[in-house]
Amino acid sequence: MEAIEKRAALYYAHAVGFARALKKPPFHPETVHRLRTHLRRLQAYAELMQCPQAASSLAKGVMWLSRLRALDVFLRSLRRRRGADDDVRCVAWALREEETKVAHTGYVEAIRALLERTSLARMRGPDDALAMRLELLGREHADRLSDALRGLSAKAKRKELHRLRLLVKSLRYQEEIILETSWGSRPSVAALQRLQRTLGDYCDRDQFRRLAGKMKLACRGEMQKEYRRYRKLTRAVVRKPGLPESCATGPR
Repeated sequence: MEAIEKRAALYYAHAVGFARALKKPPFHPETVHRLRTHLRRLQAYAELMQCPQAASSLAKGVMWLSRLRALDVFLRSLRRRRGADDDVRCVAWALREEETKVAHTGYVEAIRALLERTSLARMRGPDDALAMRLELLGREHADRLSDALRGLSAKAKRKELHRLRLLVKSLRYQEEIILETSWGSRPSVAALQRLQRTLGDYCDRDQFRRLAGKMKLACRGEMQKEYRRYRKLTRAVVRKPGLPESCATGPR
């Protein structure tokens, strides 16, 4: 239990630090990314402790920075592939505009206030109840992932794959929280990371092609082709036999 509390406290401290570091535009992209990641990890902790209201509030904090993160990843991708100068300038301008919007709408202050209201101690239940939950957690994760995969369409659609990615993130972060306890499983974490990476690569290309289309960029045809390629790959991965068992090992 001490290991779980220590890891959650570390996530909280990092989230607070990164939120404080976002003072005014331009924001450092890595700070935005790390803040979102640690908010997600705190959300997973709230889900682990079965505190849905806290988890929902933390998810909103992540959402407020989602477009900012998407534009940054897209811009870096265009620069790596030496995209057209006009495309790079257009996305860079959109990124600056989104930073200004985030600053002026008070999202950063709202995230700081959210973290101030977040109490890890209030989320924590009795030791015996938590131990009982952790005993069954591996099987629960395997069942949730199996149900999600079985529920996918034959040709899984964008929204279905996006929901699956969010589930896999939550399961992975919960598994990481308990990693240093007797219930932890490094193979489960590694398998979930691999699946998350595949889904993340697909979701990035989905964002790229939608942003390129909305901005009428010269690369929009290329982004559409790349999106289709990643969609085909991801659909094949999520339909692979035995995938749930490779991502969650069941009761420890």
